Amino acid sequence: MVPMFRLETDGPVARVVIERGEKRNAIPIAGWSVLERVVGEAAASDARLVVITSSDPESFCAGADLSEFPMLMEDVRKRHVFRGAMASALSRIRAVGKPTVAVIEGGCFGAGVSLANACDMRIAGPRASFAITPARFGISYPQPDLARLAELVGPGQAARLVYGAETIDAAEAHRIGLVEMIDASDRIGESMIGRIASNAPYSLCALKATLAGRWGVDKRFDDAFASPDFVEGFKAFKAGRKPDFAG
Repeated sequence: MVPMFRLETDGPVARVVIERGEKRNAIPIAGWSVLERVVGEAAASDARLVVITSSDPESFCAGADLSEFPMLMEDVRKRHVFRGAMASALSRIRAVGKPTVAVIEGGCFGAGVSLANACDMRIAGPRASFAITPARFGISYPQPDLARLAELVGPGQAARLVYGAETIDAAEAHRIGLVEMIDASDRIGESMIGRIASNAPYSLCALKATLAGRWGVDKRFDDAFASPDFVEGFKAFKAGRKPDFAG
């Protein structure tokens, strides 16, 4: 199988790029472990944030590869492998210790929505569309992914999306809270990505841990006042200049 995830690093930004446009970026079972590995490499890099995006403007991710579903009818072990690999990859994204952003152009369906939702925030292009369609196929959806969906849009809207299996556009996704921003510029998401990347690395990691409710956040708060990032940030504030965080 041709690798469908590419890691690009550009200074403070690490991009995990999905590139299987001929299949609308549908992820095969074996692809989830590749995604987990590439995300791990991005998390271990010197980048200040990790972006998940697509090389195909027509599709962010069509979800799981439906061509593999017939084998799941007969092979119980394969079902366990599929569920476990997908859960492990999405858990790895949620565990990244720095900000994560999904930039969504085109279709975002099924497990593709779970992939986007595993990130801290989602920025959509105006032509993005979203659907969660297990009810059309007579299957279910992983509980952690539905819980995350309900956390973002509320239980009622989550029920609407999964029970009705309807496709919604970017404007509706933004209205209900499935995405945080719509960016109609030629370089979708780059303005926000640039703003995040210009901020203090220590602060970004500490704020990510605090938002996630992880252990040790009180110590991170106290230690920040002795960090080089705070020294630079405070000097820049007093001098009326933009801070220069070396990383």
